[in-house]
Order: sequence, then C-alpha cells, then structure tokens
Amino acid sequence: MPLPLPSSRLQATGLGLAGCLLASAVIAHDHAPLRGRLVFADHEKPVVRILDLDSGEITHSFDVPKANPGFAGVSGGRYVVVKTGDEAGTLRILDTGLIAESHGDHVDLAKAEPSLLGFMTKGDRPAHVVSGQGQLALFYDGLRPWEGKSEPKAVMVAIDSLAKPEPTVIVWPSPAPQHGIAVPLRARQWLLSVPNPAYAKGDDRTASSRPNGFEVLEADNWKRLASFNDPARADASCKLYHGYAPVRGDRHVFACAEGEGGGLLVLSATGKGAKTSWSARKLAYPDERRVSALRSRESGRHLVGNYGLKAPYDALLRIDPEAKALLPEDVLAVPGGQAACQFELSGNGSRLANLTPDGKLRIYEVAPAWKELASFDAVPAFDCAYGAKTPTPGLAVSANSAFVSDPTNGRIREYHLDTLKQGLDMPVGGMPANLAGSDAG
Repeated sequence: MPLPLPSSRLQATGLGLAGCLLASAVIAHDHAPLRGRLVFADHEKPVVRILDLDSGEITHSFDVPKANPGFAGVSGGRYVVVKTGDEAGTLRILDTGLIAESHGDHVDLAKAEPSLLGFMTKGDRPAHVVSGQGQLALFYDGLRPWEGKSEPKAVMVAIDSLAKPEPTVIVWPSPAPQHGIAVPLRARQWLLSVPNPAYAKGDDRTASSRPNGFEVLEADNWKRLASFNDPARADASCKLYHGYAPVRGDRHVFACAEGEGGGLLVLSATGKGAKTSWSARKLAYPDERRVSALRSRESGRHLVGNYGLKAPYDALLRIDPEAKALLPEDVLAVPGGQAACQFELSGNGSRLANLTPDGKLRIYEVAPAWKELASFDAVPAFDCAYGAKTPTPGLAVSANSAFVSDPTNGRIREYHLDTLKQGLDMPVGGMPANLAGSDAG
C-alpha cells in the first residue's frame, strides 16, 4: 500500500463548496458533504497523486512508467483510466476510492482506500477511451499499415466488474488499423468505427487514419444491426471522424469533416430493448470550419466543440442536437485569435470554462447567447500546442467548480462557476500538470 506523502495544506481564497471531482455533486441531508479527491500527474516525475479536497493533503502516490501520463474519467466517477505512455501501450485503472451512496432523499460520498488495480490492457497505440451504459471501451488504433503487423482492437470492460480480481472483458478485433472509436449503446449494442479502406491498404501513406463511417453491432455475436458507412449519403457517413459526445435523449453526436456533406452526425435511438433501432441525420456546420473535440453533460441541452479549419482551432461552437441548423451566432471566437486549448462544461451544461494560452480562465454562459461572465488570471502564459515540451496546465470541471493546475508555481486552484469567485488555492509542490477529466473521443 502506498504511503501518504507529507501533507500540503490548502489556502482558502473564497467561500463555498462545490461537488467533488470524479463524482457527482453530493447533497447532504443533515451533515456537511465530503468534497472528494483530485487526481493529478507531474510534468517531470513519473507519478500519479491524489489530493484530498477536504483536508488539502496529498494522501496517496502511485508510480507510473513515464512522467505526466494522460487520464480519462470513467462514467460513475469511481475509476480513472491512466494512459501510462509506455512502449507496451499499457492502460491502467485507478480506483479513486470515491463511492456514491444513495439514501433515498440524498446521496452521500464515502471515501475508501484508493488503489491502482492489477488489471491492465496492452496494445499498439492506445487512443480513445469511452464509457457509458455500464461499459468501458479502450480503443487501440494499431500500427500504421506500412510500419508492420499489429492487432487493432477495442477492449470492452464491464465497469461494475472492475472491483473483482478478474473483470468481465470482451475484445472486438478491428478489421484493420484505424484511429477509431467504440461507443457502448443501449440493449447490449455497440457502435464501432469502420477503417478507412485507403489507409488500411497501406499503399497511400497520405491517406488518413480517421474513419469515414460506423456500424452498430450486437455485443454477443458482433452481428451488424445498422450501418452508417455510405459515403454517398451525408446522413449515413462521417468523413474523417474525430470528436464524440453523448447527449440527453439517447443521442450521440460525432464530429465529421468540413465541406460538402460534412457536419455533425447525430445518432438517435427508437424502440425499446432488443427492438431498439438507430437512425441518423447530419447537422451542417455554420460555415467552412469543423469540430474535432466535443464536450457534453448528461443534463445539458447543448454541446460545445472546438472549431476551426486546422490546429490551432481558434473558436468554440455551441451545438443544439435538436436544432434544424447551426447559425453564425453559435460560434464564439476565442479572444486574441488564440487556440481554444482546454474547455469543459459545468455539471448542468449551462456554463463553460475555457483555459487559453494567455493563462486566463474565462467563464461563459452558453445559452441563450454566448456571454462572458468572468475572467481570471489563472496561470502564467503557456504553450498548449500538441507535443509542447514546456509544461501545460490542466483543466478539470466537476459540478460547479473548475480546477486548474499551475506547473510553474506548483499549485492547483479552484474557481466557482456559479458564484464566479476563486475558491481554494492549494500548494502541492512539483509541477502538477494533467488533471483527471474526461476523454470521450
């Protein structure tokens, strides 16, 4: 069992409590709710640490192969996927020990001992991590076809089995390498991306690894139930897919390429149980740009995506999946033409936190119109380009609190999205960088 590190005391610069990170907001009945734990990585040291938000102490530390591993939150809030970054393509599962307990009229948060599970998966080029419907999907892209043979696959794990010595696992072998995705749907169905044939052949090294369509398969025998892989139909394809998020009403939104037939593919369910069927429509972009990353909340009406032609994407796009069309007023330009960088929605989806390279954290109201509500000088200016060698601050949002890591000064700061005031300012030492958040693909 890892030993606790020396405590780091917190400093309160504002009042109020928000929901804990990695768990739903807790409603107290006759006692103060626990705030939970924050998982973070260090830019220089190969370690994952847990910060207790109630005491301000770093209580646990886990060694990993490389510094600053990536994270992906798992639905339910208890587990976090750790993208170790080692050569074997290892994905580990961190049990945060946060357990939500329902008591009818309220929910309490219990804190068990955190642990790095013995269960792990390995493969070539781990990429998108998606969870929902009680399932966790870990997608391995595989090697580029001209680099050699590999085994691209999606590893599906029943979330409620992660606490067992041998979790329930099924593996879907991808027919070819691809930068793909596996999405758990209801009624034991899965949406799986279809490899781009031009890329799969390996003859054209300029071909994109991104898929152009999807299939809905039955989990028990991988029988095809529906196909959205017809390039001749805009409502049945998703050219150069990249970006996914689920939305309320049993809908799923996928970001496709710009241009003719481009836009967002909105997948919807009809029927119940084994009779569930799926249909899709294309929601066009308001102009020639595209989305490559999406954020959503279960109770929110709108999604938000980054928006641009190519990196750095310098705008944000508000998306109503029920709208007939997206409009120019759905677009929000990032101040100063900066990259959108990091952005996350509040727990109810009504506000957005956006951390930009100038070090500012801006809080926006999403609807009925974009409106800047507050701006904080959260961290020193930084480089958020992919592969930047200098440390990049992290952003994570839970309920009504945004947490920002400051690797330059060894601190993690909190900002309340409801009161628009700064909350805790916690010295944690080292160079805190990535924070455990979500990665839907």
